Amino acid sequence: MQIRIWEAHRDAGVQVWGIASREDAARVRTYTEALGLTFPILLDSTGEVDRLYNLAFAFPTAAYPQDFVVGTDGRVVYASNEPDVEAIEAAVIAELAE
Repeated sequence: MQIRIWEAHRDAGVQVWGIASREDAARVRTYTEALGLTFPILLDSTGEVDRLYNLAFAFPTAAYPQDFVVGTDGRVVYASNEPDVEAIEAAVIAELAE
């Protein structure tokens, strides 16, 4: 899902990052290769980033995926833990139009 959005809009400056919490690099590499992911996957081996976002956002269950669109000014303009490609892409397009 994020692959499609990133590939369609990366020339406009859109960046997609994945964050792998509490996983080792070898396992993450196997996963990303199996899925054909080409965007960066950041390692959060201690789970600190995960803990911070669980406190800051409305997903206390830590259900995955957790998708966020950060606008050009650095604020979160979309957040959800239900995969909705159309909503994510609409948020990206709206930000690019500003």
